[in-house]
Formats: sequence, structure tokens, C-alpha cells
Amino acid sequence: MNELRHAWHSADKRIPAGTLVRFVQAPPRYAEEDWRSPGGELEGELALVVDWCGSDSHNWGGLFMVSLNKTGQQLMHWGDFLEVIGES
Repeated sequence: MNELRHAWHSADKRIPAGTLVRFVQAPPRYAEEDWRSPGGELEGELALVVDWCGSDSHNWGGLFMVSLNKTGQQLMHWGDFLEVIGES
């Protein structure tokens, strides 16, 4: 079966647990779209990857459980918005 692929599809990132990441803007999906914010106050924040949760339905680089360095809050987020800063 031929899978329809779009220019904005991102392969799953492989970021191991224990990796320090920063929330960044993701590239536009369409020619007329701006760079995409990770949402809320997350841009520039640091987090530690807790686990890889699998592929996501959006094809935005996979889904990861992360722990925010500032607050310790855990949340899931797409790999497209995560930049590796350092690995453990």
C-alpha cells in the first residue's frame, strides 16, 4: 500500500531517556505557515526525557514523556519541538 506523505511529516526522533532537551519552534508544515510554537510558555524551557511513548498520529517526530526542569511537571510532547542539549 502506498502511504500518502506530506512535506511536514517527520520521522520519529530517537531520544533516549535521561537526555536533556530544550523546547524549540518546529518548522512550518505548509508554505504559508510560520514556524510552530511548542505552546504556552514552553519555548526555551529545558526538560529531561523520561520515556519515548511511540509514534504519533501527526508524524511530528514521535511522542515523548518529559519532565520540566523548572517545575518537575511531567507531560507528553512531540519530538519536532525538542532539541537535544546533552545525553546522559
